[in-house]
Parts: sequence; C-alpha cells; structure tokens
Amino acid sequence: MLRAILPPLVTAYAIFVAMVVLAGRRPVPRSHGRGDGSARVRLRRVVGTTVGGYVAFLVIVLIFHVWLAEEPDAFASAVWGGGFLSGITLVLALGSSLIERPRS
Repeated sequence: MLRAILPPLVTAYAIFVAMVVLAGRRPVPRSHGRGDGSARVRLRRVVGTTVGGYVAFLVIVLIFHVWLAEEPDAFASAVWGGGFLSGITLVLALGSSLIERPRS
C-alpha cells in the first residue's frame, strides 16, 4: 500500500515546492494600493477560492481514495460532504457582504 501512495504524494510535494521556488524567483508585481475593496470584489474572491478549493479537494479524494485505496464510495461522500461545507462558506460570505456597511 505504501508503494502505491508514496509516488503520487512525493510528486505532488515536488510540484508544490517547484511552484514556491518559481514564485519566489519571479514575484508578481502588485500595486501599492489596496485596490477595489468593495464587497462585490471580496465576495467574488471568496467564491473563486471556495470553488477552487472544492475542486482540489475532489481531485485529492479521487486520486487517493478512489484510485489508490480503491474506495469508490468515498467520492460520493466527498461530493456531498465537501459541497455542504462549501455551501456553508458561501452562505456566510454572502451574508457578511450583505450586512457590511460602507466605510466613511
């Protein structure tokens, strides 16, 4: 079992380290201002991050639980459980953007 899990785990870690090293060598130029801090922009960022995290979570479950551990039922559980948690995050983000008042 360890022989099946170790190569993808080491590969994913190596890709992550390579991304960090490349990002450190060539940082993205950023403006000095804080940018548009409106609630709509922040909500869009939260939604994008939540959806991206949900997809990454499903890929991890697909590789490690379904493919390597041969537990196909884990994917359905991850879809519903992860979707539920992502939904809670989105509802909280939407609620906080609706009740926020503009700063003077």
